Amino acid sequence: MIHKAKILSREQAEQENISYWKSKTPEERLSHLQDIREQHIKLFNKTKAYNEARRGLRRVYRIVKRT
Repeated sequence: MIHKAKILSREQAEQENISYWKSKTPEERLSHLQDIREQHIKLFNKTKAYNEARRGLRRVYRIVKRT
């Protein structure tokens, strides 16, 4: 299999990146974002901090929901 590569200026690369993400549905964008978050958590060993933040967010949500 032959792979092709394009050489782009920084501006062209940025425009292609924007066009790529604009072509995705909101659900696809959120799915990719969640994948990146999970990779970051695993890569930087942030599981404990992530779980603590989730607990805090759930507590704030419950308090706000009550009022």
